[in-house]
Amino acid sequence: MMMMISLVMTSVTLMITAIYLVMKKSLTVLIEWKLMSTTKMSFYLMLDMKSIIFATTVMLITLSIVIYTKFYINKKKTMFTKIILVFVISMIMVIFSPSMVSMIMGWEGLGMSSFILIMFYQNKKSMMSSMYTMMMNRMGDATLIISMMMMMNVNSWMFMTASFQESKLWIILLMISMFSKSAQIPFSSWLTEAMAAPTPVSALVHSSTLVTAGIYLMLRFEPKIKYTNLNNLIFYISMMTLVMASLNSLTQWDIKKLVALSTLAQLSIMFIAISMNMYKLAFFHMIMHATFKALIFLCSSTLISMSNTQDLRKISSTSKNSVITLTSFNTANMILCSIPFSSSFYSKELIMEMMMINSINNIMTILFLMTILTTMIYSFKMVMIINMTKPNVPITVTKEETSQKTSKLVLLLPSIILGNNTTWTLNTSPEIMYITKMEKSLPLIMIFTTILVMTLHNLGHKTKIKNNKLNQFSNYMWFMKTVASSLKMVFMVMILISFKTTEKGVLMMESMSFKKMTMKLLMDNFLMTQFKFKTIILAMIMISMLVF
Repeated sequence: MMMMISLVMTSVTLMITAIYLVMKKSLTVLIEWKLMSTTKMSFYLMLDMKSIIFATTVMLITLSIVIYTKFYINKKKTMFTKIILVFVISMIMVIFSPSMVSMIMGWEGLGMSSFILIMFYQNKKSMMSSMYTMMMNRMGDATLIISMMMMMNVNSWMFMTASFQESKLWIILLMISMFSKSAQIPFSSWLTEAMAAPTPVSALVHSSTLVTAGIYLMLRFEPKIKYTNLNNLIFYISMMTLVMASLNSLTQWDIKKLVALSTLAQLSIMFIAISMNMYKLAFFHMIMHATFKALIFLCSSTLISMSNTQDLRKISSTSKNSVITLTSFNTANMILCSIPFSSSFYSKELIMEMMMINSINNIMTILFLMTILTTMIYSFKMVMIINMTKPNVPITVTKEETSQKTSKLVLLLPSIILGNNTTWTLNTSPEIMYITKMEKSLPLIMIFTTILVMTLHNLGHKTKIKNNKLNQFSNYMWFMKTVASSLKMVFMVMILISFKTTEKGVLMMESMSFKKMTMKLLMDNFLMTQFKFKTIILAMIMISMLVF
C-alpha cells in the first residue's frame, strides 16, 4: 500500500514538474510510460503549451457539464456520467498523444462514445441520427487508417520525428479525415443531425471537443501541411462551408441547429486562419470559441426546458426567474459577435485583418465579411426574440437551481476575461498589421448596423416564405443531406445483401457483382500508386470485411 502511494506521489510530482517546464520555460516534454518491463511496449505523452491549454479548457467545460447534469438528468445519471468520462478520456488521449497509433485509439473512442451519447434518448430520431453521424465519420476514419498505412514507409509514426518527403496522397487522405471530423464540406450534414443528443452533450461534444479534433490534428501536422502547400485547398473548402452555414443559419428556427450552424461557421473560420499559415491564431480562436459556445448550448438547454420546445419563435423567458441564464446567453452571443475587448474579439478580429491583408482576391474578402455580418444577424435574432417577445404558450416558470447557476458561471467568467491573458501567453500574431482606419473600424460598423436594422425590423410580423428551389437549397445544406442519405441507402442495402447471402452460405449474383465492383474500384484507385504492398494489404482487409 505504501509503495502504491509513493508511486502515485512520484507520478504527480513528475507531472507537475513537466507542466511547470512547459508553461514557464516553453518546452516540450515527452513522457514515456513503460507498460511492460519484459518487452519494448511503451506509451508516450507529449506535454506542450497547446496540449495543456486545450486539455484545461476541455476539463473546465466537462466540469460545467457535470454540474449541470444534476439539474438536467434525473434517470440514468450514472450511465450518462460514465459515457461522458469515457469521451473525455478519449479526447485527452488525442490531445496528449505524440504518435498516430495512440492518437487513433482516442480518435475511435471519440467516435464510439459520441455515437452512444447521440442515441441516449433511444427513440427513432436519435437512433437514426446517431447511425447517420457514425456513417459519415466512418468515411473519414477509413481515410485516416489508409494514411497510417502509407506512413509505414517513413521512419516513425511520431508527429515530431517522422520525415514526410513522399507524395501528397497521404496528407490529402489525412485532411479528408480532419474535414469529416470537423464537419467541413462534403461532410457537413452530420453536425445538425447530431443535435438529437441531449443539449449538455452538444455543449461538450459539438462545441469544443469532437468537432475541434480535426483542427487540433491539423495543428499537430503544421510543418507537413506547409511542406505540401495545400493552403488553397483548405481555404476554398472552408470558405464554401462558411458560406453554406451562414446562409442556412438565416432561415433556421431550431435553436439547437442554429447554434450548431454557428459552430460550423466558426470552425470554417479556424480553417481559413490555418490556410493563411496563422496556426497559433486558429488555436487561439478554437480555445475562445469553446468556452462561449458551450455556454450558449447550456443556456439554450435551460430555455428549451422552460418552453418545452426547440422552435426559436416559441421560446421566451421571464427575466425575474432566469437572471443568470439570460445574462449568460446575451453575453455569450455578444462575445460571438466579437464586441470589443471580449474573448473572441482578440482572435476573430485578427483573422479578419489578416484576411483583408493576405486574401486571394477581393471577392473572397467581401464574401468573408458578409458571412461575419451574417453571424451578427442571427446572434441578434436569437437575443431579441428571446428577450423581447411575449410568450404565446404557457411556460414553466421555475427558479433557477444552484447547479444551473454554477455551471453557467463556471463558463461565463473565462468567456469574458480569457482573451486578453491568452493573447500574451500564446503570442498569436507578432506581425504588425498595416490597415486603414476604415478597415479597423469595420467590425464596429457591422455591429451597429446590425443592431439598427434588427431594431427597426419587426420580428413579430408574419412573412410568407416561398418553398422554391432556392430556399430548399439554402435550408437543406446545399442538398448534401439528401445526397448522403441516398448513398447511405444504396450501400447499406448492398452490404446487407452481401452479409445475408454469405451468412447462409449461398452466394447470389448480387453479392458476387458487389465484390467484383469493389475489386474493380480498388484496382482503379490504387493500381497507379508506387507502393503495391499497401494496395494488396488494403484489398485484403476490405475483402475480408465483406466475406466475414
